[in-house]
Amino acid sequence: MTEVKPDHEGDPALLSGKDFFFNGGSSSMASYEKSSPIYSLLSGQRVGQIPIDEHKEIDREERAAYQKILSGLQGLLLLLVLLFVQLPCVSVLHPPILYGTLAGFGLFSGVAHFLWRRYHREPWHITLNNWVVLLFILITIWQTGMLSSPFLPLCFLSVMLAGITLGPDAILQQTGAFTVSGALLALADRKAFSGSLAALHVDAEYLSGPLIQIVLLWLLAWVASQISIETEVTKEKIRQLSRTDQLTGLWNMKMLLIFMQREYQRTLTRAGKFSVLMIDADSLKAVNDAYGHHAGTMLIVSISETMRAGLREEDMLARFGGDEFVAFLPETNCQEAYNVAERLRSRIEYTPLIYENHSVRITVSCGIACFPEHGDNLTEIMKMADRALYRSKDLGKNCCTIFTYEDDFK
Repeated sequence: MTEVKPDHEGDPALLSGKDFFFNGGSSSMASYEKSSPIYSLLSGQRVGQIPIDEHKEIDREERAAYQKILSGLQGLLLLLVLLFVQLPCVSVLHPPILYGTLAGFGLFSGVAHFLWRRYHREPWHITLNNWVVLLFILITIWQTGMLSSPFLPLCFLSVMLAGITLGPDAILQQTGAFTVSGALLALADRKAFSGSLAALHVDAEYLSGPLIQIVLLWLLAWVASQISIETEVTKEKIRQLSRTDQLTGLWNMKMLLIFMQREYQRTLTRAGKFSVLMIDADSLKAVNDAYGHHAGTMLIVSISETMRAGLREEDMLARFGGDEFVAFLPETNCQEAYNVAERLRSRIEYTPLIYENHSVRITVSCGIACFPEHGDNLTEIMKMADRALYRSKDLGKNCCTIFTYEDDFK
């Protein structure tokens, strides 16, 4: 087995590849935050200011944008129907019902847009608006000629709108609602059916137009639902890419911090505990120099796979960058965390990297900090875990160290 040794000795700043924290034990928290890559990674946010689920917030903003589109469409639809029913070629069955519907639709649109503005990001608000638009279209078709209504194509608009804002289930529901409503309108339309039940006459030529439109409506619904499904699949892929490290498949640091914040809040409510491990490869640069950067990349992948296999399902492992990793262990005290860290270190040491017929020995160093022993907030715990990692480097690498205040002042 080839053992590759690091070519820097004694300087933990060089060994880690970056000056993660100020090394002095008396450094203030403000100084630490401004110097930490975690601080710059989040554009100046403290750990406690990270959104719990930024993708949900993005979805809420997307719904707010959809609501703006819906509000504009409702106003335009109201205006067009009001203008077109004045044309001599458009006959209205019961003017009080139609104009009452126009007034009600206008009132609802105003309330939904202005008085319920704070609900624009809520799913139910978008759903309600879509179904109100559908109901308005159906009443307009009913009152302006039923199956011969010039507003019949508006059903296509409603289905497209559902596809954009609600998804495939809503598309099928609205298309089904239009189909059932069309059948009821056909039964009520004397142009389609005439005579008694015994001698019922069906005007096939008159019904052919609406039937073709219903078929086309279902075709549009299928296309819109497929587009909606593919759009959601693409969104999920984008979410996954934004949450994970592309090389190792581990969570990225920002997702780890979001997870840590959630677990930290839970820990506070139940007076629990957790531990943080900071793990760093001991010989990445030496492997790069001896075998090339591809070997160094394979070393990082090998370490990540070994650690992922050695952690519980409830633990979270993330790649910080380069050859550095962070593991968050919920409901784990310091001794338990040390046992986990030692097990991971040992597995990595005895799982050599096989690269181009060379067996390359891999070792890592680990620093451990625990809540509440080593700090009362996430930022402080991360800081202490990093200092413990430096201490492991000072002790000769390939070891695990629990943070102690005594070592911090040496």
